[in-house]
Amino acid sequence: MILLAGLAVFVAVLLLAGRSPLARVRRLGQRTEPARHSRRWRRLAVPVSLAALVGAGGVLAGAAGAAVCFAIGLPVVTALLVWRRHSSRRGAVANAVAVADACRLLAGLLRLGHVPPAALRVAAGECPVLAEVVAVQQVGGEVAPVLRRLGARPGCSGLAELGSAWEVAERTGASLGATLDALAERLAATGAVNDVVSAELAAPRATGRLLAVLPVAGLLLGYGMGGDPVAFLTGSAAGQVSLSLGVVLACAGVLWTERIADGADG
Repeated sequence: MILLAGLAVFVAVLLLAGRSPLARVRRLGQRTEPARHSRRWRRLAVPVSLAALVGAGGVLAGAAGAAVCFAIGLPVVTALLVWRRHSSRRGAVANAVAVADACRLLAGLLRLGHVPPAALRVAAGECPVLAEVVAVQQVGGEVAPVLRRLGARPGCSGLAELGSAWEVAERTGASLGATLDALAERLAATGAVNDVVSAELAAPRATGRLLAVLPVAGLLLGYGMGGDPVAFLTGSAAGQVSLSLGVVLACAGVLWTERIADGADG
């Protein structure tokens, strides 16, 4: 029961590491320490929590307990890392779609005769990705720097291009409509290509995760043949080393597959 409680605390710490308390306070508009402290906290939370879990298992059940806790904790860390990667990809895709829709709507409004500031205000009502830009515009701020800053977010690179086009149009008086039409078409084409690539990479990602689960099937097969693989893996030094090494290799394979897929998807 103590080990289960320790595992629950370990998982809770990992989930909190995805968004630190500093980030939650920042969302409330309060002043906090620099963001680098938040990133440092997240980096240290995972290894410290895993080490604490393994140490607790070693204190309570010796080497066997430490090996079991390591064999449980590392897959949990891997699963959360994969989940965070998936969430980041999904967020970037949603941002890219929102930016493409915003550019398409702006281009349509300009074709209908709206001036760029008015078109931006109207488009923001349909596209929340432009809400911050309009807020700055309404207090007299410059639009282009805000667009470029927002363009640094994952999937929002189209906003940086929109900011450059907006600045050129403001300085030279050039028409923004043709540029936005071309930008909207390019973003739509890029999104279509990315959808195809993501669909093609879904199978390799699933294969990598399936291979990581196959050792469990091997344990069941060992029991089916009349053996006791868990007793070997936890009851001897050779088994504990084999268990730890096997878990490390399986988790490394999953992360390596995700890294390769992310490189192809990027």
